[in-house]
Amino acid sequence: MTDDLETYLRSTLGHASERAPLAPAGLPGRIVARSRRRRMRLHAMLAGVAAAAVAVPLAVIQPAGTGPGVGTGTMDPARYGERDLQKRPPVGERLVIDNPSEGRPIEFWFTRAESGSVHLCVRTQIREGGSRSFCGNDPAAGSASLKGSTESWPPRDSVLYYGASGEGVSAVTAVTAQGVRTQGTIRRPAGAPQSIWTVTLPSTAKVSSFEFADAGGAVRASVENRRLTVPEATAAPAGKERRLGGGLTANVYRTPDRTLIWKLDGKPVGTHLVREKGLMTDLGGHTYPVELRERDHRWFGIASAETAEVELVFADGSTVSARARRDPWDIGVRLFAGTHDRDGDIYEEGFQIVGHDADGKEIWRQPH
Repeated sequence: MTDDLETYLRSTLGHASERAPLAPAGLPGRIVARSRRRRMRLHAMLAGVAAAAVAVPLAVIQPAGTGPGVGTGTMDPARYGERDLQKRPPVGERLVIDNPSEGRPIEFWFTRAESGSVHLCVRTQIREGGSRSFCGNDPAAGSASLKGSTESWPPRDSVLYYGASGEGVSAVTAVTAQGVRTQGTIRRPAGAPQSIWTVTLPSTAKVSSFEFADAGGAVRASVENRRLTVPEATAAPAGKERRLGGGLTANVYRTPDRTLIWKLDGKPVGTHLVREKGLMTDLGGHTYPVELRERDHRWFGIASAETAEVELVFADGSTVSARARRDPWDIGVRLFAGTHDRDGDIYEEGFQIVGHDADGKEIWRQPH
């Protein structure tokens, strides 16, 4: 990728983030901006831009608890993104740990606003390629605060919750609606103004709150957690389900945009935004030939209408292929689905995805 293209994508994504709606203070929950955030994430992955997608969080953490400390949740009017990081250098060292949702590193650090308030910044590497980063709108202050999580939809197997904590906090515990308690980890990077806490849980765990205790075990603060809410989770089908083998099915849903949702044995595992406007088109207005998803040794997705067969070519030369079938909902794409027997992460191993027309001629190729 050229430097000019990367600069263009960074700038475009940054301006898009500024136009994203700001959640009002006190919003009781976390809502995913449907089309914009999903398209920004997808375009960043396809472009392969490291640290490109600037995701302005819509999270508002509503504090709970009656102890001497409370979780912070006031929205800061300032907005920070990847393009601001040169002007807002890290305060203290960075913390890099494993992100169980992506199987890639996740990076945390603090920065300071012109007002003097401290903000937690996050950079998440995406399994499919590229990364996204942001600095939170709300300051890291008080005894403890919940700043976000890697929760997504369709859900991954595990979720990493994270935030900041002040002096006197020695332990963090996640509490589910059923009363199950899971202790997390608190780390203080050298020179950092606060500590960074994390808790990893299965995505099925219904976390109701996080408790923060001092060295003696006394609870200093409690912060309420609101689970991710997305329209796809409850959307009604807008067409007839298509079975594609290997336990995979696909159907179109109104979210309110048209979204193609893949399910494996009845559980959602992948999505594509398939509204007519901007279908398989990047931020520069250029169309791309394929959107690939991979889960549990299944590889599946959508391809351009002239594609008749899709092939995965692995680094050792071995291949698997799948027939591209016409979609029954008149979207204007082809559907493909297949299985592979590769151990480990195929994105770490590396592969190419290749499209062929009805005569067997190669018409596009995309390296990963």
